[in-house]
Amino acid sequence: MDIKGKHALVTGGGVGIGLEITRAMTAAGASVLIVGRDEARLRTVQNLTPRVTYFAADLTDPAECDRLVAHVLAGSPALDILVNNAGTMQYLALTAPDARARIERELALDLRAPIHLATALLPHLLERPEAAIVNVTTGLVYAPFGNTPGYSAAKGGLHAFTRSLRWQTRHTRLRVVDLLPPAVATSLTARYDGPKISPDKVATALLDGLRTGREEVRPGQTKALYAMSRIAPGFIFRALNKQADKVPLD
Repeated sequence: MDIKGKHALVTGGGVGIGLEITRAMTAAGASVLIVGRDEARLRTVQNLTPRVTYFAADLTDPAECDRLVAHVLAGSPALDILVNNAGTMQYLALTAPDARARIERELALDLRAPIHLATALLPHLLERPEAAIVNVTTGLVYAPFGNTPGYSAAKGGLHAFTRSLRWQTRHTRLRVVDLLPPAVATSLTARYDGPKISPDKVATALLDGLRTGREEVRPGQTKALYAMSRIAPGFIFRALNKQADKVPLD
């Protein structure tokens, strides 16, 4: 895929990995619509980065997802790339009184919203001469953290949905890409003291993957995690969770 001249939608595009994806895409000649809840933050990115517009929405609300879809379909230029990046991660004790409510909100943002946007925008994207859907999951689909149950469940589900979507569209021009970052140095991992990579490296890996037609993009330590999950899944699960267990639960 040639990024230059494309129009992309990046959810969570005002911070972290989404911000770096936005920067990388605009640097490559694309225009980007960024989406998030914090309008002031989105406006700041728009003012600093060329070829960026924004749309404020809370994607945990299906009605807000529909409002975003209507905005995209009515707008110009036509959308070519959907990047489902917005997400949250909680170190959560399942015995907490509010555990179910918190997990439901996590699933709404990390799983339901990307599926909602992907399916709603799919007919439009299938008509584009060159298009892509990128779902940002995680290397933890290979060895989930036991103390992030909502995040792990959501990302595992999104990984499975991405494979299903790719299979159903395999005879079309649409590219369906799974971006599986390892631990990334963002606010979500501030309390985790294990190895991390910078979000700009994740963005660079994604653009390289789009240009070369890769279906799964595994930046940094995810390559080793993927290999180890095939060789010794029990060992890598226990090793990762010994490190993750050092993080206090919310």
